[in-house]
Amino acid sequence: MTDKAKILIISGHYYPDYGPATPIFTTMAEDLAARSHDVTVVTTFPHYSQRTQIEAKCPALFAEERRNGVRIIRTWVYSAPKRSLWRRMVYHLMLNLFAAAAVVRVGRPDVIIAGGPFLWCSLPLLVKACGRVPFIYLVYDIYPDILIRLNILHHPAAIAVIDRIEKFFYKQSFRVSVLSEGFKRNLIAKGVPPDKISVIPVCVDTDFIRPLPKDPELAARFGVEHKRVVLYAGNIGFSQGLDNLLDAARRLAHRPDIVFLIIGEGAMREPLERRAKELELTNCIFADFVRPEQVPRSYSLGDIGLVSLKRDIVVESVPSKTYSIMAAGLPIVATIDPHSEIGQLIRRADCGVCLEPENPEALAQGILDLVDHPDLRHRLGHNGRDYVVAHFHRRVAADHYEQIIDAAKRPSSPSVGQVAR
Repeated sequence: MTDKAKILIISGHYYPDYGPATPIFTTMAEDLAARSHDVTVVTTFPHYSQRTQIEAKCPALFAEERRNGVRIIRTWVYSAPKRSLWRRMVYHLMLNLFAAAAVVRVGRPDVIIAGGPFLWCSLPLLVKACGRVPFIYLVYDIYPDILIRLNILHHPAAIAVIDRIEKFFYKQSFRVSVLSEGFKRNLIAKGVPPDKISVIPVCVDTDFIRPLPKDPELAARFGVEHKRVVLYAGNIGFSQGLDNLLDAARRLAHRPDIVFLIIGEGAMREPLERRAKELELTNCIFADFVRPEQVPRSYSLGDIGLVSLKRDIVVESVPSKTYSIMAAGLPIVATIDPHSEIGQLIRRADCGVCLEPENPEALAQGILDLVDHPDLRHRLGHNGRDYVVAHFHRRVAADHYEQIIDAAKRPSSPSVGQVAR
């Protein structure tokens, strides 16, 4: 049995009450605490969106609470517009300074788990590194690669600096945890030793998110009682390319039985809503993130789950919403490269269709094919549910993290290649 450990988790976002905002760190912390580990999370006051800022004002520079067995220390942070580069830099600087101060209050843990990129956690990590505490570095986007692909970062010197700092943290970490084999190949090409990398996919609570009959109250609220609903639930950011969804919705305006329900927040939410109004799209409905206990209800409204990414964006990873769609028993329509990690997953599970990114005609036709063929729709949804239950239940991730934590406490333990795939 794994010895119980004192674990410090450093995360820029940790919102147990705001559904999809940070599912990875929330489930990890709570699952480890449920296994009797002493878990502390250092994070910020909610600032992910305007709504969370309104509902959770920063009452002080620091505040502490305990939720679901997890000790949570929150710090003040300057919330900056996502489109302002300099203000975002100030935001990251303040996040690091206040998080480092909070980390000092925690005392010496056995292991640190910190989320990349370094912009989130560099100073707090260095504070604890001075005490030679082993840390596990969780990589959910590879920097500077993602910034280059999103056309955000151009200057060669800035790219080189970010690349060098990321490699520093890879080198200093006890383990690097990534979401997919594609990410692992990327890091190996950057010089990270293969036996230092663990592939731990985003897992889902398949007992919680499960196939349900359409919730009548929620369906009436959105006016979708007798509609076929194409559901998108997640971040509405730059990389999702959801303009493609609006263009597909315009092509399906002649089908009053089909609606698009978009649940989420992010930098592109307001521009997307404005464009939907300009196009007079009555078949597009926008809604805010729901609280965790309401997530299964929101998925019950869907007949099809949408996974959308811009062309050539993050082809190595699988967005967490993919597993939630599968757990809910919905067929997937994915606008992604069929050779990507998502494409390979969909093919193995036989749970959906892959369509060319940024091609609204292909998206509209793919949706029609599923709407008009209910037997196919139901078969793909059933296949996805069976596959995710077998391979991606959240206890799988908790098992892997426990093994790595145990190895970190025992330097003579087997290499990462022996404790997690």
